[in-house]
Amino acid sequence: MEWNGMEWNGMEWNGMEWNGMEWNGMEWNGMEWNGMEWNGMEWNGMEWNGMEWNGMEWNGMEWNGMEWNGMEWNGMEWNGMEWNGMEWNGMEWNGMEWNGMEWNGMEWNGMEWNGMEWNGMEWNGMEWNGMEWNGMEWNGMEWNGMEWNGMEWNGMEWNGMEWNGMEWNGMEWNGMEWNGMEWNGMEWNGMEWNGMEWNGMEWNGMEWNGMEWNGMEWNGMEWNGMEWNGMEWNGMEWNGMEWNGMEWNGMEWNGMEWNGMEWNGMEWNGMEWNGMEWNGMEWNGME
Repeated sequence: MEWNGMEWNGMEWNGMEWNGMEWNGMEWNGMEWNGMEWNGMEWNGMEWNGMEWNGMEWNGMEWNGMEWNGMEWNGMEWNGMEWNGMEWNGMEWNGMEWNGMEWNGMEWNGMEWNGMEWNGMEWNGMEWNGMEWNGMEWNGMEWNGMEWNGMEWNGMEWNGMEWNGMEWNGMEWNGMEWNGMEWNGMEWNGMEWNGMEWNGMEWNGMEWNGMEWNGMEWNGMEWNGMEWNGMEWNGMEWNGMEWNGMEWNGMEWNGMEWNGMEWNGMEWNGMEWNGMEWNGMEWNGME
């Protein structure tokens, strides 16, 4: 990729910033990160503006002291779904595992999570590897032809949760409503959805206000006709990074691997984050 004085040539990193995405003083341009915050979503002092995170909590959903308000998480549990002792009731989580996806010993089977990390992405010690998160990280859902593999989405439905005819089975969605959260007449009570919109995020006419989605597009990132604007996705490709035919150009992904960073066997070589740090870039103590 080429790194010189802590910078990336492919992406372009200078003084701990990304050119492809655009990072300056620990911020992202595509999304927009300034002082450890996201502009698209909006993160300030380790919080999200779109959702709203303050002191490690979510405003849209509402997370306070490691809990969710919308769903309701208290003492590392979910109320909407129902999580007690680090388990999910809707999906079914027992002993830090997911039944729908399959989680065992703090791992995801669909995505693959092991020791509080995601295999697809891979995160270890509050870090992202591919994306990679271990110790509360994301593995990768897996989306194919407008579907999620991990969860499984087919014909506008979720398999893990189970969505059929625009409804959720895990949560329980019937007639375009959520039971756990409470959805009635295409609205969310926890978040607040009315007329196919999100209040927390803000969705109107199949769009997101926080991020901004309009006609199947994201405004924050920017998605138009199945593409991302911030990153840039066109015909199942990323512009910022560059993805073409299920590959990344900037980084370089070919046959489900990263060339620039180096991804082979669903892992990141380049970045590599361990203990809240990036190895490729090098991030330590959120720097």
